[in-house]
Amino acid sequence: MNIDVLINQIDDHNESSIIATKKFNPESVLFIYKEDNKGLLDSLKKYYNNFLPNIKFKSLLIKNGDILALSKIINENKNKKIIVNLTGGSRVNSLQLLNLCIENSIQSIYVDIKNKNLYMFDNEVRVIEEEFEELKLDKLVKASGGELINDSTDLANNEALVILTKAIYKNLSTWHKYKQKLYDPNIFLHDSQNSKTIRINLKLLNNEEEKLLEKILNELKKIGGIEYHNEENKVIKVEFQNEYLKSFIFKSGTWLEVATNNIINEIKEIDEVKSGVMFLWNDNSKIVRNEVDVIAVKDSIPICISCKDSDKYNEDALNELDVYSKQIGGENAYKILVATKEPIKLAVKDRAKEMGISLIIFDGNEEKFKNNIKLILNKG
Repeated sequence: MNIDVLINQIDDHNESSIIATKKFNPESVLFIYKEDNKGLLDSLKKYYNNFLPNIKFKSLLIKNGDILALSKIINENKNKKIIVNLTGGSRVNSLQLLNLCIENSIQSIYVDIKNKNLYMFDNEVRVIEEEFEELKLDKLVKASGGELINDSTDLANNEALVILTKAIYKNLSTWHKYKQKLYDPNIFLHDSQNSKTIRINLKLLNNEEEKLLEKILNELKKIGGIEYHNEENKVIKVEFQNEYLKSFIFKSGTWLEVATNNIINEIKEIDEVKSGVMFLWNDNSKIVRNEVDVIAVKDSIPICISCKDSDKYNEDALNELDVYSKQIGGENAYKILVATKEPIKLAVKDRAKEMGISLIIFDGNEEKFKNNIKLILNKG
């Protein structure tokens, strides 16, 4: 099918328009936009110039509900082979465009990415199951006016960190019993002159804790992560062989991000996973940096995940996840909070449900974790 023009409306999230463009491969696209989404227009135009350079990009400013302007677009293009995309944008404009298409025997479509359906409206309504071309995370964000700055996914592939991560979640009860010791500055003394050096004060540890520490230090030395030796007064000096290992150990929750990234990456339906994702949004100042612990993509729909290695998460954590998910994927995005314990405040669970946020308690069982993720995705 040779299409001359694909007509779309600019929306906060424009993946459906891009998917429709890739499917129908028109000679040109015409985007209808309103004054308040002019910034998105610039981002979308840049996207087409970079990733779909063979398709002519056109745009037209139209007020919401301006039937005369919409009629003019249809009349100017009705002698060409055109398709009108009703997905996204103003609902009023979409309904008016649908009516104009019916009056002029023009084909219109609606793209349901989540359920993999393409609705086609001409002489009848047809629902076609469609395997849409998948969009990667960076393109999803760019298409909606954002920008990925960086991520720490490489850490999830680091062999030493994978070994440590598995050791933690295979021994979660032990981890939770002792992890607070890591943040006690009287026990673990960080060297302000050398970021790779710490000293451990054994005098504040009992015999059981000393034995556990010795075992951990030996394992870290085996994998080439540290060197250490005893100093006077029951102090151990530890030299980290790289920065990332120290950060992994002493930054709360990093191991859970690595575990979540790697376990989700084993689910065959998942197309892409990134962790520690930093991004900017289309906010003129571009000063505030946002971060999501883990973002996966399935069939061009982002799955935004917040990781909490505790029971102290609250409504603020839910609100942050909700805001970032809407920025990245709009109402289609999946929102998941992964924690290692049930929340202290029971109201958090009820609030999460109200906000459409799925709560998963990770107890170290990989298969159970995968099945929980699959259930959430299958529910849509």
